[in-house]
Amino acid sequence: MSDFTLHTTTAADAEALRAIRLEALLDSPEAFGSTYHEVVAWPLERWAEVAAQRVYVLAETEGRVVGMAAGGYNDRYPDTHWLYGMFVSARYRGAGVAEQLVTAINRWARDDGATALWLHVIDVVARARTFYRRLGFVETGEVARLDRDPSRQLITMVRPLGHEVADLAFRVEVVDARRLHDVRRRVLRGDDPAKVVEDPRDGDALALHVAGLRGARLVVTSSYYPSVSPVHPERPAYQLRYMATEVDVQGRGYGARVAAVGESILWGRGVREIWANGRDTALAFYRATGWSTVPGSEHLSPETGLPHTMIVKELVGRSAP
Repeated sequence: MSDFTLHTTTAADAEALRAIRLEALLDSPEAFGSTYHEVVAWPLERWAEVAAQRVYVLAETEGRVVGMAAGGYNDRYPDTHWLYGMFVSARYRGAGVAEQLVTAINRWARDDGATALWLHVIDVVARARTFYRRLGFVETGEVARLDRDPSRQLITMVRPLGHEVADLAFRVEVVDARRLHDVRRRVLRGDDPAKVVEDPRDGDALALHVAGLRGARLVVTSSYYPSVSPVHPERPAYQLRYMATEVDVQGRGYGARVAAVGESILWGRGVREIWANGRDTALAFYRATGWSTVPGSEHLSPETGLPHTMIVKELVGRSAP
């Protein structure tokens, strides 16, 4: 297979962008918000404007454009960065073009100060969802509707930047809280069947439960619940509870990857702070992932009798300047 080159469009790429966009709309009409009939009549001047003003990346080989992707924003999710308009010509699928396009948009987002990249993928294109999962994108559980066809769902996915996929056997998912109870009990409650591991807020529609799985085995748990911050009550906040990693896989970065996904999803919901009562034995982990301890908050947990300290973390969707 030929080598590919990627470049960000300028007005001079108007014809190339038009050609690949129309090819995409004919090949996969269900995957895009616009239709072929809507855009085929656009004058070349409009394509030049789009090519110059939007962040479009084109993939080219042998003098032909064979793929595209765009970076942009979403008014429903302030201060977030999005991947749009992903397409690769049928002949070149599986040749690594799509991965290179995603990498290019990741780079744009990171250079623009982002800490995560978001996307919508339509529900009827299962292969696309599988592809994005393989690259580390996680379904947030939130859906939108396609404007031109409200019967179609847009699945929301997010990938924290800076947490590249290093272990292909490990993945992160948003799950039902009941899937977490076994690991909660084993890791946090000494596998004591008498210990309570069900939180009364587990079924709250606004609660978020994020798990890490290695193969079919669930090895990391975390749960977030809407809660007023005891430190900064003016900030929209959630409480983290039940952060746990199976002992035999600790130290591999799995907990940090699960936390990064949870925090990215919460940021997209408008949350700006998370707090927790962290076990003192886990404070090194929390400090390493951006948490701060609250002076004078040391206490013994009424549930376990173990030393805990209140910790807090300000969420950011853009890197500090």
